[in-house]
Amino acid sequence: MSECYSSAYICPGAELGKVNPLPDIKNISYIHAGIEMTQAVPEDCRQYINQGMISTLLPYQQQDGYNRSRQHKVFHSVVLENGFLKAVFLPELGGRLWSLYDKTARRELLYCNPVFQPANLALRNAWFSGGVEFNISVKGHNPLTCEPLFAQKIRLPDGSEGLRMYEYERIRGVLYSIDAWIPEKSRFLYIRPKIENRTGRDIWMYWWSNIAVPCHRHTRVLVPAQNTFINYFGNDHYVLDYAGHPDALGTDISYPENIPRSLDFFYHIPDEAQKWIAAVDESGYGLLQCSTPELKGRKLFVWGQGEGGKNWNRYLSDGSNSGYIEIQAGMVRTQLEHIPMPSGATWSFLESYGAIDCGVEAHGEWPAAQAAAERQITDSFGSLSDTLNKAKQQKATAGEMLSFGSGWGVLEEYRRKELGLPGLSDEIRLPLGALGEAQKQWLVLLYEGYLPERNADEEPMGYVTEAFWRRRLENSVKQPQNRNWYALMHLGVMEYAAGNPEKALEYFMESGSVLPNAWSFRNIAMIYRNELNDFEKAYEYMQKAFGLNKTCRGILVDTAVTCLAARKNREWLADYEQIGSFQSDGRLKFYCAEALMALGDYEEAAEYLNQELVMPDIKEGDTAISDTWFRLYGKLISDRTGITDSAQLHQLVEEQYPLGQLDFRTC
Repeated sequence: MSECYSSAYICPGAELGKVNPLPDIKNISYIHAGIEMTQAVPEDCRQYINQGMISTLLPYQQQDGYNRSRQHKVFHSVVLENGFLKAVFLPELGGRLWSLYDKTARRELLYCNPVFQPANLALRNAWFSGGVEFNISVKGHNPLTCEPLFAQKIRLPDGSEGLRMYEYERIRGVLYSIDAWIPEKSRFLYIRPKIENRTGRDIWMYWWSNIAVPCHRHTRVLVPAQNTFINYFGNDHYVLDYAGHPDALGTDISYPENIPRSLDFFYHIPDEAQKWIAAVDESGYGLLQCSTPELKGRKLFVWGQGEGGKNWNRYLSDGSNSGYIEIQAGMVRTQLEHIPMPSGATWSFLESYGAIDCGVEAHGEWPAAQAAAERQITDSFGSLSDTLNKAKQQKATAGEMLSFGSGWGVLEEYRRKELGLPGLSDEIRLPLGALGEAQKQWLVLLYEGYLPERNADEEPMGYVTEAFWRRRLENSVKQPQNRNWYALMHLGVMEYAAGNPEKALEYFMESGSVLPNAWSFRNIAMIYRNELNDFEKAYEYMQKAFGLNKTCRGILVDTAVTCLAARKNREWLADYEQIGSFQSDGRLKFYCAEALMALGDYEEAAEYLNQELVMPDIKEGDTAISDTWFRLYGKLISDRTGITDSAQLHQLVEEQYPLGQLDFRTC
């Protein structure tokens, strides 16, 4: 009989750190990247490209407090196991399927990262590589990928034990769940996600399961497609192209080792074809993922064979392995689109994960390799559609709670009850004990009509952005006794999230006048800097925030960026001298190097920007370090030699001052 049980999972890991208390005020360039399509992209595939995108990550906050100092950490895991498979899930890290072990072959099927190392690759910044990440709602990784989910046991009709994980996703306002189980005699793990739209309106929706697998020499990705979208990312926008598969870019792109740079390949699987993807090694053995037709998309992501891509693989782990690629499955053709989900709809689908062994045929001509995989699928499932659809319909009975998620869904249930609205789900009941202090402050507003004031030295707690809360708070502050700095600051955040930066600015200004506070002054500065392009005003208010708070890293980073934007380079260097232990922060040291270069002091800048620099939150796709490096060391070489030709200087920097571990270029 298959089992579900809790277990400790121990591995070296960095601290995730605390959440940045500052709201996103057009501060996340990832969200705002444009999309360019070439003429090769079929017209009938363009409908939802660039649809459903968001303008801010609010109500979420950035998770940028992590480091690179790894100690042994104990994670709460939930294990599903039968005689053939052992699956390890990490509910406290977004419900990640961390390991899938084939007991018969005695081999790990996933890329099971030997460490937990967050880095800046997601919408909310923190992300980590390995396992299977279940992404809902918006492009840019699940907002909850580094957050705990609720977890409880379930039981299937055949007596098999399974796992259910669930949470309330706050951008789209939906409850989603993931049921996982391994039938007693099965060699495959079943995953059944479900999304319930009880918002009362049509919303945009998104789902991609991101599956990390080891990247060996001669790894090949098999998929039932003859064409692929090819997605490039630059500093500020995406370029989407279209080509035949697997012969594209002058090589056989079914072999990741042939791909020179970081790229996404979104496979164009015909509607009538079975939906599957596999990554196999030199012998033809590897992981198979297949699904019901709702997951029409499949994807390959590679870091590429350049030094920057290899560095990213090492940076996300401990350098002890050959790295990973991702094979993925999603609701749409590409990850540059969302699809409309009607009000009241419930969507569910079934995925299956297990071993495939195609033998040497996996490395034959493309049609023969595809056929070999299809035969293995038939041997394993019979009729794939019949088997998976039957499994999808099975009812599960909820049982013992294993771990808790956040209280935001509970807060939403209280709001719905107050208004006489139906709950978030017909099946799932959120535990009332999950309410935390961040949610309880809003319950006071809900039931007592005011938002409790906090000490201005304390960090703000939990933002909410729904129109209901904005109206409730607007009515509250009509009473003079409720019009405190904290309520006004939150109203500013709500107005900004609603697309009203001018109104937000008014509230932030009033908040700062009622009681000077770093949080409102910083928000004022961000609107002047990021929305109004008034860098002098942004600098003025950022200095007010800095004067009131030098212990919040987010304020220090915003101070540095604002100073540089306003060309207040000496002022940033003076501020840097006041920040104590934060002087060791790699990003802040990098900003010192930029300030010194602007002032013409390249020798001193090199003391900050050198091979010893460690920037834990260097961003995927951001070439700031390499661009600044070549300017800095190119100038030093030019001053020493008199050479002024930019191409020659670039080559000399490559030879004399190699980026080494700081090379994160992926193109």
